[in-house]
Amino acid sequence: MKILFIVSSADIGFWLAELTHPFWHFSERGAQIDIASPSGGPVKPDPTSNPYSKDSWETDDIVSKGFLSDSRLSQRLDTTIPLKDVHPEDYDAVHVVGGGGAAVDLYPNADVTRILEHFWTADKIVGAICHGSIALANIPNLVAGRRATGFSRIEDAEVEKLYGADFIPSFPQPVMENAGILFEHVEPWNLCVVVDGKLITGQNQQSASEYSIVFNHALAGGSPVRTV
Repeated sequence: MKILFIVSSADIGFWLAELTHPFWHFSERGAQIDIASPSGGPVKPDPTSNPYSKDSWETDDIVSKGFLSDSRLSQRLDTTIPLKDVHPEDYDAVHVVGGGGAAVDLYPNADVTRILEHFWTADKIVGAICHGSIALANIPNLVAGRRATGFSRIEDAEVEKLYGADFIPSFPQPVMENAGILFEHVEPWNLCVVVDGKLITGQNQQSASEYSIVFNHALAGGSPVRTV
């Protein structure tokens, strides 16, 4: 199994847990992962998502701590593949990482459009989380009428109090709704994962592990959990 991760190259950065938690869950099940970005090369996490940052919101994120403490893994953030060089037919699924940067350079984006169109038309798994869900709006003709979630406008309004109004050029919820997506969300910072066929989306960083588990179940063709 081979999975493509798409992550922002923007200065505002990506949200670390939305890369590290899926990376852990997918690789634990034996998946091979490639990380790609619009510019290729180094990408950086939003400092507030880095558990070692003095301003971190994620000081207890042991998964991200483990990822960063392993040089073999952390160095992969310096060597991402340029999106223009990605051959989507080489992959079984795609995961779009969130964080504010996704709303800067993953929408609109012609390479993201090309890549997502392949996964969708080939009936492969398409996953996105938080601000990364805005990438789905690159393919409005394919996602219209489908259920999905992402970082809600209410949550973005809370972040605006810290970063200033319109800290990103577009907000996921209105952009996705304008693309015809049936947007769902729960209260800010609560967990929410929406599955519509092979489209899997998570609302926020709090949902990263649950999103990853559901994604793994989709890859395996079902849940291994048995109840009596």
